[in-house]
Amino acid sequence: MEYQIRLASAADTVDLAVLKQRVWAETYRGIYSDSDLDQFAYDKAEQAFGKAVESGTASLYVVESGERLVGYMQVGVPRRPFRDYEQEISLLYLTKDFQKRGIGRELFELGYQEIKGKGVLQFFISCNKYNENARRFYEKMGGALIWEDPDSPEKRDVQAKYHFEITEK
Repeated sequence: MEYQIRLASAADTVDLAVLKQRVWAETYRGIYSDSDLDQFAYDKAEQAFGKAVESGTASLYVVESGERLVGYMQVGVPRRPFRDYEQEISLLYLTKDFQKRGIGRELFELGYQEIKGKGVLQFFISCNKYNENARRFYEKMGGALIWEDPDSPEKRDVQAKYHFEITEK
């Protein structure tokens, strides 16, 4: 499957909202409540992606295959501040059919290089504590677990955070 990675534009926000619903349903079914996933707020997601595209504090990338978006990632100032970190890779998602093809690694490397280019020596990534696939991926990318929220019945809000060092690779 051919694909390209590019910066998102304002024209992508509707497609990004649809994609977010799809990847969330694939990723979080059994973690988030069915009602959260089935009553997805497309308009709210579209607005959030619009703000991300226009923010100037982060880069929002999309993965496009043919005429459809199949993934996305944001890199830049943390969406939610954490400790003294200046940079974060966030929202790294791919549809199931595009996972395990090296695209996630390529996105991660793109984010890593962007942060490195800013002269920053460390960054973090957050993911849902119960998202085992993401956690294995971030550990494989060299992340060190630095924070884990305590268990909670509301699994949607429970996070794990990984620290990454910028090296001369």
